[in-house]
Amino acid sequence: MREAAFARQLVFVVDQVGEDESVVLSRALQTGIGVLYQEALIEAYLLGKIDRGTALAELGPDKLEEIEFERDSVARDVAWGLQRD
Repeated sequence: MREAAFARQLVFVVDQVGEDESVVLSRALQTGIGVLYQEALIEAYLLGKIDRGTALAELGPDKLEEIEFERDSVARDVAWGLQRD
């Protein structure tokens, strides 16, 4: 079932953008690798496997600020939850 959905989506994109299927697949692979790379960077930073400077250089200041805000928010929520009886 999932393969049918993928094939349908691929045909639709190829028709809409007017590019060869191989070009569309190449762009999809590049986009997907980019997303997976960013997710891996974020995880590595949050786990302390890469330093802040590396994360900043790779993700940019806006994304890093967003990640740190979310991390700090979760920590505050957990601390608040642990204080409640």
